[in-house]
Formats: sequence, C-alpha cells, structure tokens
Amino acid sequence: MSTTVHIPPELLERVDRRAQELGVSRNLYIRRAIERAVETEASWSPAFLKMLGDAASDVEGAKAVDEMMTAIASRRTRKKPPKL
Repeated sequence: MSTTVHIPPELLERVDRRAQELGVSRNLYIRRAIERAVETEASWSPAFLKMLGDAASDVEGAKAVDEMMTAIASRRTRKKPPKL
C-alpha cells in the first residue's frame, strides 16, 4: 500500500545520506525506522509516562523518578528509556 508523507527537505537529505551509507534504499530505511519507532513507543503506555511526569513535578518525586530511570537504563542493553 502506498501513502504520502511530507518530510522536510533537510531531514530528507539526512535520511538519504544515512540510507546510502547503509547501502539500502530510502524506502527500506524509512520503513525500518518506522517499525523501530512503533515497537519502542508501544513499550510504555502514555498513561504510565504521564504518571511519571506528574510524579517528577516535586523534588521528592523527581528524585524517585531519576532513581528509577537510572535503574532501568543500567539494565537495558540496546535502547535508552524514553525522555519524559
């Protein structure tokens, strides 16, 4: 199925350069990026991320969230936790 997506010229140039470096087509590079984004973003629900953001609004909560994010990051081998 085909679709149309607007990509700013500067970003498209970067995409083209990176795809060329990897020796893949623009289409394949973009598809892989979208697949990774969908898999990664589906890991933590928006409600959970909002709850973390809300908890970080005071000093004590921010410290607890920082400790949790540090613990998560130390156990991950391939990706970093999402930014809140």
